[in-house]
Amino acid sequence: MAVSRTAPAATTAKRLRVRVDPIRCTAFGFCAEFCPELFTLDDWGYAWLKQRDVDGRAEALVRETARLCPRAAILVEEVDAPAAPVTPPVHASRQR
Repeated sequence: MAVSRTAPAATTAKRLRVRVDPIRCTAFGFCAEFCPELFTLDDWGYAWLKQRDVDGRAEALVRETARLCPRAAILVEEVDAPAAPVTPPVHASRQR
C-alpha cells in the first residue's frame, strides 16, 4: 500500500483591512456609534480609524457597520494576515 507524502494544503489566515473614503464621508457618525472600538470622529464629525486591520472576531461587526454607512464610505477588503517572521537556521560552519 502506497503512502502519500504530500503535505496538507496550508490555510492562509485572513484579516480585514478597513478604510474610510474621505471624499464619500459626510460626517453622519453612524460608524462611531455602531463600532466605537474601531471608529472615532474628528472635531467636525468625520470618521477616523483607530486601527486599519481587524481580526476575525470583529469581522461581522465591521462588515455590518460598512453596510449601514449611508454614503458607503467604509471600504472593507480581505487581505492575507502577515506571516510570522522566519528566522533562517544558522549553519555550524558560519558560527564563530
